[in-house]
Amino acid sequence: MMPQLQAVIEDAYRIFGDYRIRGLLSVCHCKFCMTFENEHRLLNTPLREVPAALLAEYTASAHSWDDGPVAREFRYFLPRYLELIAVNDPPDALGLEICLRRLGTSTWRETWPQQEQDVIDRFFDVFIVASLPRLELASWPAGWRLEFDLADVLTMVVTAGGQLDRVLAAWDGADDPPAAIHMAAMRSDLVETSEGQYFHSAYLEDRKEEAPRIGAFLTRPEVVSRMEAAFFKIEEPRLQQLVSDAIY
Repeated sequence: MMPQLQAVIEDAYRIFGDYRIRGLLSVCHCKFCMTFENEHRLLNTPLREVPAALLAEYTASAHSWDDGPVAREFRYFLPRYLELIAVNDPPDALGLEICLRRLGTSTWRETWPQQEQDVIDRFFDVFIVASLPRLELASWPAGWRLEFDLADVLTMVVTAGGQLDRVLAAWDGADDPPAAIHMAAMRSDLVETSEGQYFHSAYLEDRKEEAPRIGAFLTRPEVVSRMEAAFFKIEEPRLQQLVSDAIY
């Protein structure tokens, strides 16, 4: 884990460290949700040792929200969410894209202390930059694609109520060729409409502002210039092809 990412996670453990779980969890115990046995396990496992699968069960079972006890309960777990996300083990059976969706249903922007808001925003900034070196390739019927889709990070930020423009700026300020390669990869997720191009994601179908903003970010002339310059710095032919396909 890059030092900057480790540092912001440690800050999160410190900032949210006064929250405690008192009594039982606010979770559903139907046959599709959390068992009483796993609730007991979660309550009795040290926070830094909670496995992703167990926290994922909590993610899927904690349906209710209020800005009192439930919000405090979630904030107790939040540093562990961020840590597991950082080590590429998001605590959600559905993956990274919506693993922080409960933040998006909360009023954290309006009611949480400023230092709590700040550490979440800093995590998003650092996490997207830390994700850029992930350039492993996977073979698709249409050619080579990146195994790790940076679109998942942006979707997570949006569904969590993060500041999209701030995160895009962090990506924009990162080094090439990795930043430009991910820009090239994401251009394949753009959809053309009469109003311009927007980023397509099943989880952002109702986000009428964010999806077009991502599309506008990826179709700026300077992005094409960055990809053209990055092409000549890339040694892996398959990555070169991915970038070339995004330009032409």
